[in-house]
Amino acid sequence: MPTRSTLPGEDAQDAAIAARVGSAIAELRRARGLTQAKLAEMINLEQEAISRWERGTRVPTLYRLQQLSDALECTVDDLLRRGSRHIDDQTAVVSHALKGLGPDERALVISFVQQFTELLRSKHPARSQRRK
Repeated sequence: MPTRSTLPGEDAQDAAIAARVGSAIAELRRARGLTQAKLAEMINLEQEAISRWERGTRVPTLYRLQQLSDALECTVDDLLRRGSRHIDDQTAVVSHALKGLGPDERALVISFVQQFTELLRSKHPARSQRRK
């Protein structure tokens, strides 16, 4: 039986992605007030499978990602984007978090993010200079 060849470091990258996607599943599940057992029941699966995904020891198949997105009332992209390190994906996560907030609440969150990022930049001035 042929096996998939892996590049050096690819297993570590796969593990990191599995952990980030697992965290996204757990976060969205908790936000919906679901237990692992209830989520597993919703997609006709054993609770242990949900646990393995959330711990990052296994990765859901594309079919299961679609089922999860339906059960968690999000898109497959939401599940994958939350695990991404790309700035555009992270920006989309923040944008999604603002949905459902009123204009004043959104303004408060935006102000907080701006102030917090300025604080972080001031702690690392060399990093900020390189980006200019």
